[in-house]
Amino acid sequence: MWLVLVAACSSHPNEPSHPRGSGAHPDAGVAVATAPSARECEDLITHAVTLHMAALREKYSADQLPTEADQATLVAELRKDPGCRALSRDAYRCALAARSIDEIEACRHSTPSSSTSNSSVAPGGMTPPAPRSP
Repeated sequence: MWLVLVAACSSHPNEPSHPRGSGAHPDAGVAVATAPSARECEDLITHAVTLHMAALREKYSADQLPTEADQATLVAELRKDPGCRALSRDAYRCALAARSIDEIEACRHSTPSSSTSNSSVAPGGMTPPAPRSP
């Protein structure tokens, strides 16, 4: 099982802004916020893994914690998930300020729905790894 997190590595094109004066949208001419960069997603992965390990340290003995190799594998898997690059700026900032994995998850799910769609734009996630057996 893997960490509940959104991650980097794939890019999605930014939404275009509407031309000024087109009447197409009340925010015409205002640039649309861009998705987090690959570097920002790396920062979010590091933040999430740090939070996850801190939570595990509170519950388990050192010999039951994921090893550095396990953590490296987790980071590599998270980099393959395009979820971070699909986050809104607000959801990204919220996740980076989170103090727990649950808070990161809440940030992802608080992403507003599109005004033209009933579906949420928040990406899927991953589940946390189980602690190692004694």
